[in-house]
Amino acid sequence: MMETPLNKLKNKALFAASSAVLRVELATEEAKLKKNFQTLGLKVHGAVRDDLLAAIKDDPSVVELLGAIEERKRRIKNLERRINNPGEDEEA
Repeated sequence: MMETPLNKLKNKALFAASSAVLRVELATEEAKLKKNFQTLGLKVHGAVRDDLLAAIKDDPSVVELLGAIEERKRRIKNLERRINNPGEDEEA
């Protein structure tokens, strides 16, 4: 079945909009990851300054930050995959 020019235009517009949304999501996740790393860096710096490196590994806020960093890395990897392979089925 032949696609009408209007349908072709609509499909291209939907693809462009989807791509733009994915790129905005990627930029947002990267900014949040940067903020997580900055917060972790401040905590590590304080621990080094106060000679408390052994205690920092048991700090619940540090453990939570590390978990958030790993989760954001997974989200970023998934978004990059979706941007680079737009024809693949999306996984939840």
